[in-house]
Amino acid sequence: MWQSVVDTYRERIYDTGRQPLFLLLCGLIGAFLFIRFSVRMIRRGTSWWPGNVTPGGLHIHHVVFGQALMLVGGVGAFAVRGDGGALRDGLALGFGIGAGLVLDEFALVLHLEDVYWKEQGRKSVDAVILTAALIGLLLLGEVPFGGFEGGLRPGQLAVAALVLALVMVCLVKGKLWTGLLGVMLWPLAAVGAIRLARPRSPWARWRYRSRPKRLARAERREARIHRRLVAVKTSVFDAIAGTPDRSPEPPPEPEVWEPYVPPPLPAWRGRCASAAEWYLRIATLLNLVAGWIAPFRDQVQRANRGEYFTPVLMTAGFTAALFAGLLAVMLRRRKRAAWIVATVVTTGYAGIFLLALIALPEDRAHPFNWISAGLTLGLLAVLLLGRRAFHAKGGRGNIVLGLAVLLLGGAALVLIGALLVRDTYSGYVPDWGEATTYVGLRLVTLSGIVEYVDLDVPGWVDLLINGFGAALLLVTLRVFFRSARAAERLGPEDEERLRALLERHGARDSLGYFGLRRDKSVVWSPSGKAAVLHRVVNGVSLASGDPLGDPEAWPQAIQRWRELAREHGWVPAVTGAGERAGEAYRRVGLRALELGDEAVVETAGFTLEGRSMRTLRQTHNRVRRAGYRAVVRRHRDVPEAEFAELARLADAWRHGRTERGFSMALGRLGDPADGDCLLLECRDEHDRTCALLSFVPWGAHGLSLDLMRRDRESDHGLVEYLVCELLLRASAGQLAVVRVSLNFAMFRYVFEQGARIGAGPVLRLLRSVLRFLSRWWQLESLYRANAKYQPAWEPRFLLYEKSSELPAVAVANAMAEGFLTRPQLRRGSLTRSG
Repeated sequence: MWQSVVDTYRERIYDTGRQPLFLLLCGLIGAFLFIRFSVRMIRRGTSWWPGNVTPGGLHIHHVVFGQALMLVGGVGAFAVRGDGGALRDGLALGFGIGAGLVLDEFALVLHLEDVYWKEQGRKSVDAVILTAALIGLLLLGEVPFGGFEGGLRPGQLAVAALVLALVMVCLVKGKLWTGLLGVMLWPLAAVGAIRLARPRSPWARWRYRSRPKRLARAERREARIHRRLVAVKTSVFDAIAGTPDRSPEPPPEPEVWEPYVPPPLPAWRGRCASAAEWYLRIATLLNLVAGWIAPFRDQVQRANRGEYFTPVLMTAGFTAALFAGLLAVMLRRRKRAAWIVATVVTTGYAGIFLLALIALPEDRAHPFNWISAGLTLGLLAVLLLGRRAFHAKGGRGNIVLGLAVLLLGGAALVLIGALLVRDTYSGYVPDWGEATTYVGLRLVTLSGIVEYVDLDVPGWVDLLINGFGAALLLVTLRVFFRSARAAERLGPEDEERLRALLERHGARDSLGYFGLRRDKSVVWSPSGKAAVLHRVVNGVSLASGDPLGDPEAWPQAIQRWRELAREHGWVPAVTGAGERAGEAYRRVGLRALELGDEAVVETAGFTLEGRSMRTLRQTHNRVRRAGYRAVVRRHRDVPEAEFAELARLADAWRHGRTERGFSMALGRLGDPADGDCLLLECRDEHDRTCALLSFVPWGAHGLSLDLMRRDRESDHGLVEYLVCELLLRASAGQLAVVRVSLNFAMFRYVFEQGARIGAGPVLRLLRSVLRFLSRWWQLESLYRANAKYQPAWEPRFLLYEKSSELPAVAVANAMAEGFLTRPQLRRGSLTRSG
């Protein structure tokens, strides 16, 4: 047997002049196996193995020896003249050994970091095996690109160009090994070029974006064949070269934010806080009554003339009513700043009352003055006793900024008012002292005390001054009582953890993916298994949708969110919660109000046949006959430049209107992190995009509508056409989608039940009001647009803590969803992220 091996070697290798190439291959493989063995011994810590080469403490890497051997072998091979004989063989062997040592660190050169025992280090093994395979094919007589015998003839150049083209197609299709080995074996390159591309290859992104069925086939083949081959290859390579280190343990979860939990308070302290709040409510009511009703106003006028004095913050002025009312609201939210303001004002009143009772005998003679002083001192007492109940923090710098607004704004207002008084006074022109005194007193009352300044100005001037004073007080109090800003917006680490929760629990809620909006903040449960996503809007901590994560951990996440809201004085509220989450929120004290219904369409069995689908069928057929077509792609398959253009179109088709959506909108388009989102385009016969829809993932086999835009100059049925195309393709198995969540229909029950025979007058009236409001907001039109698809209606709820906070919650919800907006100098747009 050995003789036959020797004869074959002599015949195939030696006689054909391939012995240097054979020795090069032997040196490469031998050096690679040796160095891998050596490194594995060093890694294991084997005592008898010599280990690293470190003369004088300097570690000499084995790549240094490899580079030296390659340099000597390469230069020497060119320098040897004639046959070379054994010298050429020795140089070839040395070059092979050097190549093995250098290629062993191919990953280091590629990544420019030490990844030897990491997953990226497998690229070194791939490089060695691929190089050895190519050299082996040369030894077997194979030549690259079909060979060039007898010079460069046109036919040989054409064959080489064809093979090169096939190789390039293989590489673009993501088949690296097939393409590189196809340089030597052109049939392999031809097969690789003909067959389907790998699903994440450039070819698939360019060619399969409008062919979802082909992409699905490529994904199935990837899972069925390629991954198995990769697993076998990895096992073999690990046996030869060693198994890389396991991925390092994920870093410990960031320390979960521990919200401030106020210490348990005695019940009497809470009752004291409530007593202060109720006093201010009553004061507000009495100020309003005294301002509008003459008998009450006369009583207060006599008090203001000095007959007796009224309790704190009861002055028959609308400004005082506004002041007391806002203080009552803020004290109910347990804001520390409101407690400070109320305590300072009450202390000032109490000091004045005590001095008057001590120094003025006539004031002591009137019983009501003692009552006023007692009420004022009682308010001060309950404020001081209940101070620990007011724990809600305000924003930093509120007091300094509020004082600046009050002083500067007040000075400007007094100056403007004095100018107005001097300009409108019918008699002599008052001096500046009289005018400013008049304006200053008018700012805090309607009538009575200003009679100390004998000026007769038109009534509209008094009203205007009081209006300006109320506006200034409102702005000042808003600055004083501003809630602290929301916690940090969603960061990369939080987003990564939330995506992990969505992978495990994302199928529970169609709105779960919208929790990844980056203008939200996150509150984690202690275990990190659940999270509540919220955004602070106008002092309301507005959570949206269901909590993310394990339902077993929802209560802990909800409790932490409520503690955070309590700490900062935010009003807790939830919009768009499902039934299960609504029950979880209700168990911790929130009240539920049905907000509307979400339209969910099951794709199995969806069809446009039948009388009930006649309208949709006609629209679909009309749009299709007009030359329109639907293009369905994942976001990751859309080229960057094209996505930028689509984002521009989406902004243009918004026609300057406010961007709407919070609980059911992602707020961005084209972010690389959202590659699993689905994009539907409607293109006309000239391949111009005329409408687009974007859906976010809902678990593994669901979609939820995010964005819906169309060119208003195109056919008005494009949106219905795209939705029908999506449902029909999913029903036919072209898309792995089993359910689709469409638009949310607010007050669907009212529209549906109010139109039925026998509906009561209240329901009919409410339906009429909503239909009237639909002229500005798409209430009824969204319900009817969704009803065309005969969906299942899933109720969604608005949750709030107290009935008195419902108006504030409604305003915050409308602001978050884009129905109400603050004036801005510049409007935002839906720009491309990433």
